[in-house]
Amino acid sequence: MRTPPPYAPALIRLLQGPVYASGEKSWDLVFRHRAAIEDYFAQLGLELVVAEHDGLAFLRRNREGEGAEEAAALPELTVRRELPYIASLLCVLLVEELYRFESSGGDQSRLVLDREKIRGLVAPYLPSKTNEAKQADAVDAQVNNLLRYGFLRKLGDKGEELEVTKLLKYRIDAARIAEIKEKLTSHAGRQDA
Repeated sequence: MRTPPPYAPALIRLLQGPVYASGEKSWDLVFRHRAAIEDYFAQLGLELVVAEHDGLAFLRRNREGEGAEEAAALPELTVRRELPYIASLLCVLLVEELYRFESSGGDQSRLVLDREKIRGLVAPYLPSKTNEAKQADAVDAQVNNLLRYGFLRKLGDKGEELEVTKLLKYRIDAARIAEIKEKLTSHAGRQDA
């Protein structure tokens, strides 16, 4: 039996989701063995993205450069699903908040919001004639989905305070935020009718 390479834990963690600099041994492994990890995932048509300034590493399908055409011919590693309206809206609003937070130049390094604040961000885009408790439950359900996708991270035991992860910046192109928001707003108008 072959002995796994010393960076095998980092490979597994990257396949599970993003790796963060804050307290993860895998982050150090990614840096020490970056070239070998990039080569390994390139064989699968995946690209290792390391955003040092954001303290984040993750995998994505190789979209450009050498090997991109071959990667496009490979099956997807994960099932791609379209996000529901509220989840899509949350992503756009949270990434806007993240950009606003980063440009404010405050002394905090991460954006932390509680569930109530997140519900408040979404409220103007939801139909006003619905049951508020039911609507809050629907938003909370999508917040829980964003936690599973790695766009939010729980802080503390109760899970009321959530960190908006910088992964969102890499999944939603800043140039497309207005376009996406316009589509979502027009979709909300159709739902309200």
